[in-house]
Amino acid sequence: MSMEARITIFLSQLISVLILKEIVCEWSPETLDLPHSHLKRFLNTLTDEAQKCHSSNNCIYKNVLDTGLCWGYETNCPQHLGYSNAHCPGDHKGWVSSKNQQLQTFINQADFGFVKQQILSKTTMCEPTADGESLLECSSYLQFCSGKNLYLDFRDLPARKESFRYKMDVLKKGQIGGKCKLDKSRLHSEATHQSPLQSWAPEIQHFEELSDMVNEESQICDVFIDKPTFIMKIDATVNMYHHFCDFFNLYTSLHVNGTHSKMFSRDINILIWETYTYHSNFGITWSAFTQNPLMNLRTFQGKRVCFREALFPLLPRMIFGLYYNTPIVWGCKESGLFHAFSKFILHRLKIPKRTAIDQVVKPKIKILLLSRNTQYRRILNEQALLDALRLSPRQYSVKRVEFTHETDFRHQLRVIQDTDIFIGMHGAGLTHLLFLPDWAAVFELYNCGDEHCYADLARLRGIHYQTWTNHVKLQPQDEGHHPSDGGPHAKFTNYSFDKEEFLRIVDLAADHVANHPAYRHMLSHLRESATDVIFIKSLEFKNQLLLTRSRKHTVNWPKNFTLTETKETQKRPVPSSKTLELHMKLFLTLKRENFTTVVVKSVFQRKVLVEVEWIHLLASLEILVLGLVVMGTKGKEK
Repeated sequence: MSMEARITIFLSQLISVLILKEIVCEWSPETLDLPHSHLKRFLNTLTDEAQKCHSSNNCIYKNVLDTGLCWGYETNCPQHLGYSNAHCPGDHKGWVSSKNQQLQTFINQADFGFVKQQILSKTTMCEPTADGESLLECSSYLQFCSGKNLYLDFRDLPARKESFRYKMDVLKKGQIGGKCKLDKSRLHSEATHQSPLQSWAPEIQHFEELSDMVNEESQICDVFIDKPTFIMKIDATVNMYHHFCDFFNLYTSLHVNGTHSKMFSRDINILIWETYTYHSNFGITWSAFTQNPLMNLRTFQGKRVCFREALFPLLPRMIFGLYYNTPIVWGCKESGLFHAFSKFILHRLKIPKRTAIDQVVKPKIKILLLSRNTQYRRILNEQALLDALRLSPRQYSVKRVEFTHETDFRHQLRVIQDTDIFIGMHGAGLTHLLFLPDWAAVFELYNCGDEHCYADLARLRGIHYQTWTNHVKLQPQDEGHHPSDGGPHAKFTNYSFDKEEFLRIVDLAADHVANHPAYRHMLSHLRESATDVIFIKSLEFKNQLLLTRSRKHTVNWPKNFTLTETKETQKRPVPSSKTLELHMKLFLTLKRENFTTVVVKSVFQRKVLVEVEWIHLLASLEILVLGLVVMGTKGKEK
């Protein structure tokens, strides 16, 4: 068996657990941020260790090998091994007749069951008859399509002087195609959802068979794109709720596209199906999907473009689609797909988990109030509500924020990750609830008559939801006037709220947080970390004392070592910062894994200390790697 095959087999077993249960993303050289030579050496060693673990009766990592964990849409994926923790504690009135049917309906509507249905509905629209020919396959109603060796003709675009989006006439008959056998009747029967953001029917309906091959040598190709290209029709980019519908459906499309080894690769192109230059405060989110610059139709105007692999992802306003106006069965919550999306974005944007805790006997629950500096839906007595929170006997930690289009989006996510109770008026800013910690609660202060929008989004994400229900205890500024017809409308005015009722609802949310198992576990972990920090600080202090002593004979030692004279020896090496870092890492994991005791003794009780080439890895892998990358002073691998 080749080394590549051995590595693939091992990673498919070990990393599946880390992907599914912790980081929800790919594990690749770009994620590890390693030079190629280091990665190759690491993988070689890791593969050897995996094989030893398989054959050993004492390997403590056997529990992460051969687990059979899966996302939930794969063939032969048992429900109990799938990613989702969806459950239905509420009534199953209306749509279904049993609890089992209720849960399965929810999974098919808004979880990885939706992905499975898209995959199962895929059919071949244009079939290759020989190697190297084109391929086009699509799911029902052309909601998702993918193709190989496809041809698109953009020579008409220069004649369209004005910028455009949401147009259904970008392509005409014959301006999209490939060399394959087209099933015209099937294509016509599926092209019924004729709307800019509902399906790809306005574009794919014009697909035609070509007589020429579509490849790098083809004369019909002015440009040949070798990298996989996701062609996106996007919703409103200024509105977080609508724009994250784009990102969520793109993430879902990665799963629909397949489970091959590069399904999460960032070495892809994003082509936005409009001629406007893209601008959005949320634009950094694209970096979770691609490392390459965004493109739009102006990039290729006037040219015939051929794609080795083109993908047409799920769209933001599909009929019975995901996220936007998603129909959800009563009583169910916590979609694994939404949970995975949240973790994927946070990981790819490198948003840290909570790492600090208030140094008090009883940690404070952290409340974040999102303020609006807008014409409508402002909290008229906002300061009074904040004062009431700060004076509460529950001793909350209270923070007010105002996220504008100038606020760095990564900063916004860092603030949200450090929040236990998120409070805000009905509006797109509440979409931040997608990225709250699992134990958090969201308090939509008033939903302004739109009862289901953020309540549904919260239960899809698995976040506890509260809203104002006693209309007697809130005071609108006026009846509100809709901008289009001037009629009364609850979204177009401002509100004052009763302080006692406000505190009552916040306290209910706080009870949920305080009793959530994940919150309790987090507090326990952070208390341990606080103790560890004290130890680390003492190590740093001791190391600084050593480094300030007299240093001699350093010429004969490696540059990453310093020497100090003592009564015991004239050539005792003082650990460098990297060695100290390993010492700290090992200490933090000492109480978790028995084998690290051996590593500590073998590394730090030697006559000659060793230097460590530290590799920054995901937390679950750090323990295993510690014993694999220790390098001796003479370059020997230990």
